[in-house]
Parts: sequence; C-alpha cells; structure tokens
Amino acid sequence: MSIEQNIERANKLKELRKGMEKSPLKKAKFVAGKLALMKYFNPYMDWLYGIALSAALLKDIVDLVGIGSLPAIGTVITLMASITIFAVMFITGNFFKKRWAKKVGVVFMGTAVEIIFGLNFLPVETAIVIIVFYLALDDRRKEAEAAEKKKAQATGQSANYSPQPEFAA
Repeated sequence: MSIEQNIERANKLKELRKGMEKSPLKKAKFVAGKLALMKYFNPYMDWLYGIALSAALLKDIVDLVGIGSLPAIGTVITLMASITIFAVMFITGNFFKKRWAKKVGVVFMGTAVEIIFGLNFLPVETAIVIIVFYLALDDRRKEAEAAEKKKAQATGQSANYSPQPEFAA
C-alpha cells in the first residue's frame, strides 16, 4: 500500500471519528432508551424467550467445547436451536407482527452463519435471540405509541401529539 493511500485512509478515519458521539450523556440516554423497552415486557409470554435463550446458550457452549463442530452433529444442534427460536416466535405471536420478515431473516442468516465451520464458535445463536426479543419489544412500543396517538386524536388533542419517553430530561 502506498503512502498516499495510507494518508487517505487516515483522513477518512478521522472524518468518521468526528461524527461519533463522545458525550457520556448522549450515550447514557441511548442506553436508557433501550432499557426503557423493558416497560413493554409481558411476563406471561416473554418467559418463553428464556427457553430460546437457554437453547441458544447451550448450543453455543456445545460449539465452544467442540462437540458442535462435528459436521452432522453441529448442524443438527444448530437447526434444533433455530427451530426453538421459531417456535417461541410463533407461540408468542411475534411471528405475525410487523417486521416479521426482518425477524425471520435474522434467524435464517444467523443459522447460515452458525453452519459455517470456524464461525460457529461465535455466540451468533445467542445474539439472534437477543435481537429478535429486542425487535419484539420495539414493535410493542411502536404499537403503544400509535394507540396513544390515536387516542389523543380521538379526544381532540393536537395531531402532532408525540409521547415523550419517561427518561427524557
């Protein structure tokens, strides 16, 4: 690589770093916003995600130990964990909500990555469950906000009504 290319790459990196958030307050608000999604946790149905998370963790541990790296056994274990995730999405009704294609795509892509030897050592299956659960909570948040907005419009409030998160300063 030539010196000019290195200088160009360094300049691009500096530009990217300028756009990154450096304020701890903004980072804290971002994290608080994500944690505020737990307000939409439904204990009667969402405990099933614990089963999916347990299956994913068990599968990732089996991969790490080496048993999951055996060609036939590893593939079967990966498929069983993915089927468990699909079953939980189906039972909780998350499979039929908005952005279902994104959730199914996450599971399919994660399963495809897990089948590839060498990448199966990464905890991809666990990340899949976390992402799908996050998307489910985010869908509930959006549904609640839409219901609040519709209720506000029905009672004659402003059409520009936007509920503010509880953590906003």
